[in-house]
Amino acid sequence: MPPYISIGGYSDPPRITYFSVEADSGELIALVGGPGSGKSNLIKSIAGIRSTGSGSIRIMGARPASLRAREKAVFIFQNSNFAPDLAVKNQLERRIALILGVPVGSIQRDVAVWCEEMELTDAAAQIPGQMNRSQLQMLSLAPLALTSPFVAVLDEPMANLSSLMVSSALEIIVSMLEKTSVLVLVQNKSPLVKRADRVVNLP
Repeated sequence: MPPYISIGGYSDPPRITYFSVEADSGELIALVGGPGSGKSNLIKSIAGIRSTGSGSIRIMGARPASLRAREKAVFIFQNSNFAPDLAVKNQLERRIALILGVPVGSIQRDVAVWCEEMELTDAAAQIPGQMNRSQLQMLSLAPLALTSPFVAVLDEPMANLSSLMVSSALEIIVSMLEKTSVLVLVQNKSPLVKRADRVVNLP
């Protein structure tokens, strides 16, 4: 069976000249780099929304933009990636339903319960511009918590969180490790660095 995530000979000059890493089920790997190190471009390449340039990227053996890769993976971007004019709860419902391949109506209760557990019910009913960055970042983790993907790739998932939300986010991420391969792109100060099975510095 191929690795859950495989990055071989990836380059994005002048930031990343040559980079390779593999991750399997149950592994949490922290890719560490400072601002401007190429983390955001790397996650876009893994997600298939940006050309990989030289090198190869595979998710469960499939190319990033393929249907198989999209069915197996969840990506959480640093800037939450919500549309500005629709309530976040509605966006989460559509996003999670698409990942699971089910009607929106079948997952609305699950989304509502999760938002309540995170004490974000009122916030989720608003559009992104009415919320703070910590609330948006925490709500962006809902697809990870509610879909149980095989692969999760997260760009600075705790960078904007309040101190009260950091422990909840860490619990969500760690709880996925029974079957999920998690790749987090972070700076060295992230609490995920201490929890990671492996820490890899971006060149």
